[in-house]
This record gives sequence, C-alpha cells and structure tokens, in this order.
Amino acid sequence: MSLIDESTKDFGSMSVLLHSLGTDCYRIEWNSRMTGASISLIRVKKNEYIVVRKWATARNIDDVSAEFDRANQALIHFLNNVDVIKSKNESIVAAKEHCINLFTSAEGLKPISHPSLPTPRLQEAIGKEVIVKSSLGNYLISKGMLLQLLGNQAEIQVNSDHLDEGQLRQKFYTKQVHVC
Repeated sequence: MSLIDESTKDFGSMSVLLHSLGTDCYRIEWNSRMTGASISLIRVKKNEYIVVRKWATARNIDDVSAEFDRANQALIHFLNNVDVIKSKNESIVAAKEHCINLFTSAEGLKPISHPSLPTPRLQEAIGKEVIVKSSLGNYLISKGMLLQLLGNQAEIQVNSDHLDEGQLRQKFYTKQVHVC
C-alpha cells in the first residue's frame, strides 16, 4: 500500500488521503483529528468494496465495516458515515467533494460537477449516545452508541442493560433513533 501524496488534503480538523493498493485497487481515507477516528472506502477488486470505520484507540470499540458490490452504494455509505463533529459545513462539503473527485478518478468515471451532499439527520451523532424509541415514540426500546448509518437503518452498540438476546450490536430504523 502506498500513499499518493498529491491527493492528500487537509480540511480543518479532517484529512483525506488516497492510497494505492495495486493496479485496480485503492483506499480513500478520511481522518478526524478531533475524534481520532478514521473511515476508509476500499476497492478490494472489481465490484467488491468495503467501508471500514476505525475508532480512536482510547474508545476501545471494535471496527465497523460494511461490504458492497456496487461502487455508488459504497461511496454513499462512506460519505454518510464520515466524522463531521465540530467541523464547519464549508470544510465538510469541500472534503466530501474531494473524496468524490478521488473516487471518480480512481474508478475512471466522468467528474461530477455540483454534487448534492445532504448531511443525514444522525451523521453528527455517530460515536455518541442515542436512544431508540418505539415507532409511535411512546416508549424506550434501547439505548447505546451509534456506530454507523446503513441506508434507512442505524447500527447501534447497545448498552448492557438494554441487551436483547445477547446481541451487542443491533440495527434499528433511523426514524426510531434519537440523540440523547
């Protein structure tokens, strides 16, 4: 694996790096100096992508990953799960646009001009304590730390007092998840 220096850029407390993993493989990495965490979009081979989130070592949390067989799904998941804590919106948008440019270049796609980059409702809550309420919102189902957003679901590391059948990590619909 080799770092491609000319593609490395800093955006406030965030850094975006591109690593070459061989002929057709690469890794786009988003580092947050604020949280000590990083997230990477990795092309393992054609039609095989993995997005891996590494937490700060002090948090003592296992890495979170998701596998994809389509490039656009992997990119969207990656952009929806990057650290945006205590960062200016302009810096976040610029960093996301840089990631898109690195991605389109590495995939051999046409550049995307003026991409729409909405911030998912719970993106700022990744790594923070959240609660899960019933569909009607009238009672508490669970409480824990938000690990990642997976489409319309949120993966949560559930607190020990809310464990259901011993499953430490559970998925809930994002509409049921709320920041504490």
